Amino acid sequence: MRKTLLAAAAALLAVASVRAAEEERRTLTVTGTAEISVAPDICYMSFSVETSHKSAADAYRQNNELMNKVNAAIKAKGIAAKDMQTTNFTISPEYHYERATNKRIFDGYLVSHTLYVKVRELAKVPDVLDAAVNAGANQVLEITFTVENPKRYASEARVDAIKAARAKASQIASLTDVKLGKPISISESEPGRRILYSQTAVMRNGAGAGEGVTLEPGEIKLTHTVYITYEIN
Repeated sequence: MRKTLLAAAAALLAVASVRAAEEERRTLTVTGTAEISVAPDICYMSFSVETSHKSAADAYRQNNELMNKVNAAIKAKGIAAKDMQTTNFTISPEYHYERATNKRIFDGYLVSHTLYVKVRELAKVPDVLDAAVNAGANQVLEITFTVENPKRYASEARVDAIKAARAKASQIASLTDVKLGKPISISESEPGRRILYSQTAVMRNGAGAGEGVTLEPGEIKLTHTVYITYEIN
C-alpha cells in the first residue's frame, strides 16, 4: 500500500512539473502568406434556353428541340458529354398585371433549361460560344476562366509562405530582444484562388451572338497561408 501511494505521488509530481514547464514556455505565433500567378487551364461556361407558349407541353417541346441542337453543336466542337451537365430546369406559369381590371392575366408557360459546360482546351472557348448561341441558346450566363486544381501549385506557394512566416518571426524576435527557438506548431490553410480577370457575359433573348467576341483568360492569383508557433527564449 505504501509503495502504491508513493508511486501515485511521484506521478502527480511529474504531471505537475510538465504542466509548470508548459505554462512557463513562451511562444510566438506568426502567419505567412504567399501569392503566385498562374495561367488558367479551364473555362466554365453556362448557357440557357428559354421558351414560352400558352401550352406547357408546347413550351417544353420547343425548349427540348432547341437544347438538343445546343448540345449537339457543343459536342461537335469536341466537348465530351462528361463535361456537360444540366444545372437547372424549370417550367413556370407567366402572368402580367392588367391595371384596368386590377387582375393578373395568364400569358402562358416559361420553360428554362440551363447547361453547364467545362472547356478544357481554352482555344475552343470562342468556337463553343458561337456554336451554342447559333444553335439556339438565348442566354449566356457565365464564362469564367480559372484553375481546375489549385492544389497542384500548393508546394511552390507553401515554400514562399513558410519563408515569409520565418522572416516575420525573426523580425519580431529581433525587435523584442528575444531568441527565436524551434517551431512547436505548424498548420496551413487550403490554397485559395483569386481571379484577376474573367469574362462574364450575359445575353438575353438573342440580343447579340458569339461571333467576334474577344475573350481574354487573364491570370489567376493563388494564395497559401501557414501558421507557425515558435518557442522563444
